[in-house]
Amino acid sequence: MSQLPPSAAVGPSNVPPRGPVEEPAGSPPARTSEDRYRPVVYQPSGAWRSLYERFFAHIKLDERWERTVREQAERGLVVYVARSLSFLDFLALDFLTKKHALPLVRFTNDVGMFVAEPFGRGSRRMRLQKQIPDDQALLDTLEGEHSALLFLRRPPRLQGNGRKGDDMEVDLIRTLVELQRKTSKPIVLVPQTFVWTKRPASPQRRSAIDLIFGPAEWPGRIRVFLQFLANYKNSLLRSGEPFDVRAFLEEHQDMTDAQAADAIRYALLRRMERERALVLGPAKKTSTRIVDELMRSPRLRKHVEHAAKESKREIADVEAEARRDLDKLCAAPDTNVVHFFHRFLDTVVWNRIYDGMVVDREGLERVREAARKGPLVLLPSHKSHVDYLVVSDLLYREGLAPPLIAAGDNLSFFPLGPFLRRSGAFFIKRSFKGKKLYPQLVDAYVRKILVEGWNLELFVEGGRSRTGKLLSPKLGILSMIVDAALQLRDREITFVPISIGYERIIEEKSYVHEQSGGEKQPESIGGLLATSRVLRSKYGRLYLQFGETMSFRGLVDEAVALAGKNDRARGAPSMPNGESGLSPSQRRALVQRIAHRVTYEINRATVVTPAALCATALMAHRRRGITHDQLVRQARTMLAALERLGARIAKPVIDDEGRFRPETLSESLRLFEDAKLVVTVDDGKGDPKRGEPPDEPIYQIPEERRIALEYHKNTVLHFFVPSALISSALLAMNGEAELETLRDRVRRLSRLFKLEFMYRADAEFDEIFDDALGSMRAAGEVEIAGSMVRRGGGASSASIERYAEMLRSYFESYRLALLSVRALRNGEIASFGKKEWLKNALALGQRRYLSGQITLRESVARPKLENALAALHDHQVVRVEGDHIKPGALIDDGTTYVELDRVLIEHLVID
Repeated sequence: MSQLPPSAAVGPSNVPPRGPVEEPAGSPPARTSEDRYRPVVYQPSGAWRSLYERFFAHIKLDERWERTVREQAERGLVVYVARSLSFLDFLALDFLTKKHALPLVRFTNDVGMFVAEPFGRGSRRMRLQKQIPDDQALLDTLEGEHSALLFLRRPPRLQGNGRKGDDMEVDLIRTLVELQRKTSKPIVLVPQTFVWTKRPASPQRRSAIDLIFGPAEWPGRIRVFLQFLANYKNSLLRSGEPFDVRAFLEEHQDMTDAQAADAIRYALLRRMERERALVLGPAKKTSTRIVDELMRSPRLRKHVEHAAKESKREIADVEAEARRDLDKLCAAPDTNVVHFFHRFLDTVVWNRIYDGMVVDREGLERVREAARKGPLVLLPSHKSHVDYLVVSDLLYREGLAPPLIAAGDNLSFFPLGPFLRRSGAFFIKRSFKGKKLYPQLVDAYVRKILVEGWNLELFVEGGRSRTGKLLSPKLGILSMIVDAALQLRDREITFVPISIGYERIIEEKSYVHEQSGGEKQPESIGGLLATSRVLRSKYGRLYLQFGETMSFRGLVDEAVALAGKNDRARGAPSMPNGESGLSPSQRRALVQRIAHRVTYEINRATVVTPAALCATALMAHRRRGITHDQLVRQARTMLAALERLGARIAKPVIDDEGRFRPETLSESLRLFEDAKLVVTVDDGKGDPKRGEPPDEPIYQIPEERRIALEYHKNTVLHFFVPSALISSALLAMNGEAELETLRDRVRRLSRLFKLEFMYRADAEFDEIFDDALGSMRAAGEVEIAGSMVRRGGGASSASIERYAEMLRSYFESYRLALLSVRALRNGEIASFGKKEWLKNALALGQRRYLSGQITLRESVARPKLENALAALHDHQVVRVEGDHIKPGALIDDGTTYVELDRVLIEHLVID
């Protein structure tokens, strides 16, 4: 790379050094030009320049680094700060500042390169000239309004202080403090953290290698050089928060120069260490050491002793069993395996199976900022086994420590299990039944993860969604995390909702099989080898979006305030309960509140992909086929509704001006045709020989593939649910109803489908209803005159039918479930087994579908029937006890079974 001359620097670096200053009478003799430091730009030789291009060009930059340096250069003097003396760090920073036209480094500490020392020091040594002291050289540089690079410590020596590095001979931070007191222009310190290896440090005793080359956390120059050579393509520069020396001194006017320098140095080291921890994570411990530490903890020992006493066994036997369970539970993260997965995913999965990963960059920066404060609890949606790899790989690629991932022990099979364990997965038994100590082991391990400072990933849904919709949250592990966080109030723990979306799912075939009543196949080596078929297919893009992060402290404060408000409403005194200020019941409410806030944020962050928009438009059309022109009009209308509802729209759906791109439908149709989800029954070209004019192509959904296509519609269905419930209720009442009657009908439908759909977690029903109705009114879909609500006129009126059609399969499925328990109501049978009932319900649904009594093939689906059964239990039509279904208390009540049947029929006869 050709080097920039001094005039190419930007900001303060363009100002030439000041000339000699006339000293007042009685002062020490004026310094000669030989005694002054001349701030010049470092000019490497041709060999160094070739190395610049070859190696330093691969450094991945913190997205805020360039912006931060440029902003600080506009307001003051920029001084770059690094942790430990390193000529490599200096060369890298020199290269990057020249490449990005930022203030150039014109001074740095003596980095120990002897005759190769930069800025003329090496040549002075060769000529045996006296060196200019570092403090004076720094002053000359800053007085000339140039930038400098300061290293705060030396790598530890054999006789040094071990792991913390050795202090410098000259305190240059104090020099900066003294200068700042004399000048009004702020001196801004910008921490620079170069990460040459992502292998975390080990807390074990220092080895002979550490004694010779320096420990991993404070490496000597040889170790740094070797780390760089081995990992230069994955090296990183992280930028810490800038430190304003003038503002600090104004705030701490009582400090001496020495005290201020010590405080500033400590703050800078903390900021740089925090940036290193973001990338490397906590110090590495072997799983054996983790197990030993867990078994020695007083909390777990108490549970072990209690379990031994309760089971009348020897404590040693219970301890041995606990150790075996912990060995199977604990992750064993290995940087080499994580890097191997990264290379495999980057070359094979993201760019061969998928057409790349689309990442929410703004959300990622929010996550990075939260990670600076403490451990993250990452809570992604769960639709595919690929989910286990997506978040970890993204964080690793973006210079954030990958998390430890809670996974079911069904994935611990050989040979995949050992790889997943070394990539950060820990395997939890699917059932704790008969193992009273096991939940305590899991709880202790989760607590240990947070204490050690690891990020933690948990699928709050428990299992993969086979339908495309979010599943109801499972609270077991989340409750353990909350209990652990309540005991760690000194740590800032942040919950991060994440939406992972796919244009096609690799498990599509197995999901359709399971929804149609087939048994779930266990994970095995055969399933792993079947991915060879996957490698030959294209599955579109993968989208990763972040919801709003939630501080645990903030969530607890909200819960405490809510508990106090409820106490005052009841006239009871507000009393704190335990250290957290929450009683056991309030803790449970906090867990539920977090779970529902997370699922709401995941839904809100879900991106509308081209595939989801195309599938929704296709399935909202009730006729046998749809022309291309009709599909485009329908998709455009739905996109407008989604934008009105605040949905995030994938970039391929719209152009640079935010307008709908009709060609995105063609791309999705090709994807669906490849998967045989859609067929073109008429290409629209016509036959000129027969006098047939060209026309629009016609698309049709094969009946047996509707369940698979519904998966894509369901990924965005939650945006439409409030409008769809209102539309369905309004059409069931002939398109016109009293406002309060409509509100009451929609409230009952919302309760019926409460296990099917995730509603807003930040509002009550009335607010959700009013907002949805107001949005529909603004779009002209409904009209409100006084107390009456009626469907709108014109083109907007057609949206009512589209919205209602989105829920038809749910009404059909719930009525099928109701008909399937009719034998209980008639007294023909005393109880059903759940498996037997489901088998009979699916068989009945198939017969009704073939006879035309059920119109949609996707209505006969296992997940819908299971949720419908839970809803009937909630309405006391049936009573579900374990694996048995019995008559409910209100099964004979006309206001329940009969009324429910009447309402469902009303919503199915609308046209």
